[in-house]
Amino acid sequence: MFTSANSRTGRRAAAVGLACALFGGCALGPDFVRPAPPKLDRYAAGPSPAPLAADGVVQTLEPGRTTDPAWWRLFGSPALDDIVATGLKASPTLASARASLLQSQAQARAGAGVFFPSLSGAFDATREHNTPALLGQKGSGSTFSLYTLAGEVSYTLDLFGGQRRSVEALNAQAAYQDHAVGAAYLLLTGNIVNAAIARAGYADEAAALTDLVALDSAQRDILQAQYRSGYGALSAVLAAEQQLAADTQSLAGAGQRQAASTTLLAALTGREPAEDAPIYPTLAELTVPADAPVSLPSQLVRQRPDILESEALMHQASAEVGVATAALFPSISLTGDYGAASASLSRLSAPAGRFWSLGPSVDVPIFRGGTLWFGRKAAQATLARAQADYRQTVLAALEQVADQLKALDADARIAAADRAAFDAATLNHGLADVNLKAGVIAEYDAMTLAILADRARLGLIAAKSQRLQDVVGLYLASGGGWTGHADEGGPAAVAAR
Repeated sequence: MFTSANSRTGRRAAAVGLACALFGGCALGPDFVRPAPPKLDRYAAGPSPAPLAADGVVQTLEPGRTTDPAWWRLFGSPALDDIVATGLKASPTLASARASLLQSQAQARAGAGVFFPSLSGAFDATREHNTPALLGQKGSGSTFSLYTLAGEVSYTLDLFGGQRRSVEALNAQAAYQDHAVGAAYLLLTGNIVNAAIARAGYADEAAALTDLVALDSAQRDILQAQYRSGYGALSAVLAAEQQLAADTQSLAGAGQRQAASTTLLAALTGREPAEDAPIYPTLAELTVPADAPVSLPSQLVRQRPDILESEALMHQASAEVGVATAALFPSISLTGDYGAASASLSRLSAPAGRFWSLGPSVDVPIFRGGTLWFGRKAAQATLARAQADYRQTVLAALEQVADQLKALDADARIAAADRAAFDAATLNHGLADVNLKAGVIAEYDAMTLAILADRARLGLIAAKSQRLQDVVGLYLASGGGWTGHADEGGPAAVAAR
């Protein structure tokens, strides 16, 4: 049941449609306007982030600076650069995204064909037998040949912009796929770099745990010998066995995680796990970038692929409202045909057999059971949902950047503390070696200090790995240097460097 408000809306829409018809046509529905960027130029209240000093690296956050699309090169590892380049060239995921982009672009170009007249031709040759009985007459009938050559041209007058809005929606879908390539590009490069960092961290962790297991085993042997000699406690032996088992378990876990990250890198770079492996970067050669560009919120919404995807979906929904609105009004097409027919192929060009027709066709949607009206309502609801989804995507992006900035600050503090602990433990271990050679302390006590140094080393490894991965997270949250189009700064351009 239609309300009076609906009736007023319908009358206004009819008036707009009549004006379109009188003044040469227009595109009904809302004209899409890009959402305004966030007004604030920061991600959190308070002063700008201070330089982050830790583990010999002073990292400066630079708001507003453009990120290099090949941001992974800032880690200073040629091995990492080679792995990412391989992934950009061989990844099936990225190849699929590019194919989807080409598909949507071709569909948009195909849709634009509605702006041109449609021209077709046909030739028909038949052998027929006609009988007067079909007309209620008597006679034996006749057999004859009929040759027909005809051409037809048709053109739809887009008075209310339904066709233009349809093509606009197709172009918005192509823009969505363009940004989907960017999302795939960022996800791929981020996953490759994160997996490479993780693998390097697990390799160092496994090396440190290997040393720990060896020291645990040596201490256990000393305690067992003491117990057998009668001046050691069984509880001390059992405690040493427990520690050895725990560190052995940790070593096995680190080895498994290293193997898993290796096979993950193979999959991300388009290789089978059994293929020859490339040279992987070590944690020592991966450096924390001294400068970390941070996109401003106003830049973020113009370069982060997921935000641009959401914007393209909103544009598409806006155009679909125009399509649904134009469907409420008459559609007019012009059609003409010209041809010739003859019982003899040689006389097909004779004037007597020529025929033609020309005229307009008007389709007026008088009553469709509410289909068109509620179809427009559904399109408007889709637009409202797309607008809400866009806002949510922007808020989530701002949250991610803010969280990554806080994480980097925490990483710097943790790395500084772990470095201080490692340096102290290493110095203490060095002093223990000197005292051991001088006969001041026992070998077991020296091993205990060596174990403490190795455990501090594990903390340092974890802190550096986490800091590197949070830098990756900041680059990705800031848009990773994506320019907004696949042909300007995306995977094709970067891979070609």
